[in-house]
Amino acid sequence: MSIVERERERERERERERERERLAQAAALLPVVRIACRFVRIAHLQRLSGHLGRPSDPRALPPETVARLVRIAAERGVFRARCLERSLVLRWILCRKGIDARIIFGARKQNNEMQAHAWVEVHGVSLDEDPDKNRPFSPFGEIATSHAS
Repeated sequence: MSIVERERERERERERERERERLAQAAALLPVVRIACRFVRIAHLQRLSGHLGRPSDPRALPPETVARLVRIAAERGVFRARCLERSLVLRWILCRKGIDARIIFGARKQNNEMQAHAWVEVHGVSLDEDPDKNRPFSPFGEIATSHAS
């Protein structure tokens, strides 16, 4: 194995380790957020998590990868997390890494029933696995990042 190949393999291993860390972080945060949502207003949760962290590390995982890991933790964890819980956790992780993420809230009426959905966008692009899922929902609000320290 050449020096270049060894270095590529080390970098792949470092990336896998970063992915494991984010997955564990999401798995730990999801139950905390579920409990917090029962007792704390969303606006207060925003203030707790809304400040941008240090500038994004160029070696940090891309937002799409972090979204995929949060989705895995939400689907295979202790319980099935709802879209709001997933969105709060994803936004918190991204903001802590210096990525300006926004939670978008949308609503629709289907079969005479009001339905709501929350998703995360970075630079106006949805991080949902299927961005078309958001299309039927009319956005009515968002939680944006606070730039105050």
